[in-house]
Order: sequence, then structure tokens, then C-alpha cells
Amino acid sequence: MRDRPDDWIQILDELLAGSHLAFLKLNGLITGYLARLRAYDFQNEWDDLRQEIVLSIITNAQAGRLRDPQALLAYVRIITRNKVIDRFKQSVSHREKESLPLTLDESLDGPLALSIPPTDDGVTDLWAALGDLPRQQQQVIHGVYVEGKTYETVSAETGIPLGTMKRRLRDGLAVLRRRLQGAG
Repeated sequence: MRDRPDDWIQILDELLAGSHLAFLKLNGLITGYLARLRAYDFQNEWDDLRQEIVLSIITNAQAGRLRDPQALLAYVRIITRNKVIDRFKQSVSHREKESLPLTLDESLDGPLALSIPPTDDGVTDLWAALGDLPRQQQQVIHGVYVEGKTYETVSAETGIPLGTMKRRLRDGLAVLRRRLQGAG
């Protein structure tokens, strides 16, 4: 049986009064929304997400902005969705900061200019070998492996036909493999 919106206003009032049972019911509602959003990538962070959402609900309830029974459930659903989206953006931003140590200056003619910070010798060898490839091969390897784009996206962005782009990628990787095996 589904709860009526009026019941949730009562639960919210009980939560503001310090009821542990009301807190658990609200957590159950939020968990249901998280499951419906398929936020399984952040399941280990659900406790933190629920806590942020409950704090937002309490703050808005204490300010008197959550008194409309029909709006309460919609607010909980929307704030849950927004918090999941924020976590996703934060996750993507965090992954971008962990990307490979590569700086490109695409304005130069000829090969891409690679700036290699001092790191592991294997990484330095890889970027040096990549810098020796023809620009077209560097471009597709960078698009697929550094930027994580699909073949189709790299093909569309560069204007290189898909088959040609795949050939350049395969040839460039073969050269890198031979060079790195010879260096090791």
C-alpha cells in the first residue's frame, strides 16, 4: 500500500520532532528513489547521499518551504536525483584529474607537441614513442585512449573515415608495441 502525501507531511513533522522511526521511513523513501535512479555506481556512498538529502529536507522544512503535501514527495525525488547527478559529475571530474600526464599543443603543425612530466620511465618511453608517430596516428590514439572517445566520435570529429581511422589506430599501436618491446 502506498503512503498518501499527507502521511509524509506527518512523518516530516515527526522527524523534526526527533523521531527515529520517522528518520528510518524517510531513509527508506530516499533509498527507493536511489534504486529507481539505478544509482548503483554510488551504492557505497548511499549513506552519505541519504544524509545530504535528509539535511536538505530538514533545512527546507525548518524554513517552512515543505508544507504542501503534494510537493513533498516531488521535492524528495528531485533532490535525490540532483544529489546523484552531482555525485556523477564529481566522479567524472575526479577521473579527468587522474588522466594520463599529457599536455597537448594542437596549434603546432607536424607532430603533436607532448609535454611529459618526470614520472615512471615506462610512461616516459610511451609518450616519447607516441611523439614519434605521424600526427594522424597521434590524433586517433589520443582521441580513443587519452580522451576515451568512441571510434565513431573520433572519426566524426577529425573527418577521417572510420575505416581509415581504425587502420591508423591499429598501425600506430603496432609501432608503439614494437618500440616499447624493444626498449624493455
